[in-house]
Amino acid sequence: MAIFYAVEQGLVLQKDGERLIARKEGRLLKAVHFHNLEQLVLIGRISLTPAVISTLLKRGIDTVFLARTGKYLGRLAPLMSKNIELRLRQFERLREPGFNLRLSRTIVKGKIENQRMLLRRVNRKGLGLEDIILKLKGLAQKAERETDIATLRGIEGSAARVYFEAYGQGFKERLNFNRRERRPPKDPVNSLLSLGYSLLFSHVFAMVNMVGLDPYLSCFHTVDYGKPALALDLMEEWRAVIVDALVLSVINLKVITQKDFVEEEEGLFLTIDGWRKFIGQFERKMGEKVRYPARQAKISYRNYIEEQIRLFVRDIKGEAEYRPAVFR
Repeated sequence: MAIFYAVEQGLVLQKDGERLIARKEGRLLKAVHFHNLEQLVLIGRISLTPAVISTLLKRGIDTVFLARTGKYLGRLAPLMSKNIELRLRQFERLREPGFNLRLSRTIVKGKIENQRMLLRRVNRKGLGLEDIILKLKGLAQKAERETDIATLRGIEGSAARVYFEAYGQGFKERLNFNRRERRPPKDPVNSLLSLGYSLLFSHVFAMVNMVGLDPYLSCFHTVDYGKPALALDLMEEWRAVIVDALVLSVINLKVITQKDFVEEEEGLFLTIDGWRKFIGQFERKMGEKVRYPARQAKISYRNYIEEQIRLFVRDIKGEAEYRPAVFR
């Protein structure tokens, strides 16, 4: 199954029998069979014909809309999963304070442990990050003992500030990165981090929908109108492992350089060619195989994320206890 990223601005997606075809100014640029299509990601000014929209909805093909800046805009919404019993169970369990607290502690501790893992790798260059890594260890232990979710959110925020102060030292060039800035991103690192998180979130959201969970009801992120909080919960442990590590790699190896960005009023963003490069590297990362302890085998990050979400389902059902994917 394939993920089709539509990046070329002005592209028109049409239906041709059992194929999705991409045209620009009458020229055929790409074609893919609908039965091979798992997800469609539309970036910027892309048009869909009514026949394509209808087919995507009928086949349940996850279709995501991102601004050219990488900001998540929304998605086509086919009929929800028929597994109403799972969603009812999800609502019941996530009303239980003890259940919420346990899962929130797990999410925060897993995220911080993976931040520590990445900094340990960065510190192999002898950058003197030992004190920061030790501080993160203390915050992870504190999160494990915390009995209040609001305080847990404060611990997670403190860990993020400490982590990003050290993260910037992993780049061979400084690139004006001093701290995490989301809106607007003013430097290449923040721009790529935001784009990577958008792509990761899109994948996690699709998986949460696929297994039949409600992506808007969570345990750690606050529940707000229109906020897919559960998808945000379940992507936390993967931020450092996939996106932060990828951004370090593409910049240090000069896969993406300053010429791949354009400065606009809203901030610094990738050019279309830069998008193509970054998407290619993101897909390569998602396909990378790592050890999966439950099977004593290697699986891709993409499959690992799915397994983690299915483990969350088993926890909702009372069949297993959720544990984050922590890497060393």
